[in-house]
Amino acid sequence: MKLWDRVQRGMEAGFDAAIAAVHTITEKAGEGIELTRLRREKARLETQVTRRLAELGNKVFESISASQNDELAKQLGVKEMVFDIAQDEARMVDVDMRLKKEMKDRE
Repeated sequence: MKLWDRVQRGMEAGFDAAIAAVHTITEKAGEGIELTRLRREKARLETQVTRRLAELGNKVFESISASQNDELAKQLGVKEMVFDIAQDEARMVDVDMRLKKEMKDRE
């Protein structure tokens, strides 16, 4: 599973929980319908912007990684971040393999 898929799944769960919390809090506080609607709309738009920024970042990361374009990474100021992400992905693969082995050993 790609890093973006994992990030997206986590973000969606977090955003859904945040929106649900906003709904509950505003309704319990007895705020007016219009204020509640505006807060919900703001939360929805913030979620949409955050998702789009994450998707954009993922596309930039994949483009830089696929082309191994160090110069572009330097220009964007993300070379170290790209390297760190690559290391984290490698660690995730290792942990996933160890996890599968551990689960298999317990069967």
